[in-house]
Amino acid sequence: MSKPREWVDGKAGGSIPLDDRGLNYADGAFETMSCSSGEMACRSLHSDRLALALGALRFPDPTALVQQVFDDVCRCVESVGHSGTARLTVTRGSGPRGYAPAEPALPRYILRLFPPLERAPETQACGVAVTRWAHQPQLAGLKLLARTEQVLAAQEAAAQHWDDALMLDAQDHVISSTRGNIFAFFGGQCVTPDLSQCGIAGTRRQLLIEAVLPQLNYTVGERAITLAELSKADAVLISNTVRGVIAVSRIEDQHYSKSALPRCIQDALTQQVVSCSAR
Repeated sequence: MSKPREWVDGKAGGSIPLDDRGLNYADGAFETMSCSSGEMACRSLHSDRLALALGALRFPDPTALVQQVFDDVCRCVESVGHSGTARLTVTRGSGPRGYAPAEPALPRYILRLFPPLERAPETQACGVAVTRWAHQPQLAGLKLLARTEQVLAAQEAAAQHWDDALMLDAQDHVISSTRGNIFAFFGGQCVTPDLSQCGIAGTRRQLLIEAVLPQLNYTVGERAITLAELSKADAVLISNTVRGVIAVSRIEDQHYSKSALPRCIQDALTQQVVSCSAR
């Protein structure tokens, strides 16, 4: 018998009812996590962010809910010795028609496991998407189910045969790529976009800002940055959970020189993930 790769509320297999509010109203949040031999990397970072997202959506007692859910999904991951990627989705569960959720709601959680990437690319050529991030400070930084802007921007990247696309906000500030967070390097300084109005604050972004880059003697600033400023950077990297850090080889007609920086940062990030996961 093959090992289960999907669980609904802790039960292998299962199905999602048609009245699920995550399906009908994107009423929920999700986390994408790396796993190795049944161990989930950086559990605390993912659980903390998920609790923030569910709290912003006004789920009752989100911290206790997330603790319970993570205990269960970690058991599932361990039971099959999974190595690769895990996606955990938490919805408000089933409910009647209409935007207002029923009280009390019974949240639903879905775990899906995926094999590891064969090999992450060393560099990415990027364009700039027409689709913009909309400002919503109440939900900024959170990984909610509604990812319409990224879906549209990713379609643009595919149509233009780009590896990825940078996404701006309405004020022409760089926010992210469709797949991850942006880091621009200027000598010993690193700048990553301010995400207080929109975007997703990645867990690997957090590790890079708080630990990895300071340990490598970079001064890190979170602030608004434009494409014009980005074009003057020594190097631009994209980070996410699945791929780690990847160098940007070009943004439209702006090319960046190949360097040892991405590998140095990736190696340091890998060590930090191991350290974080052991705590």
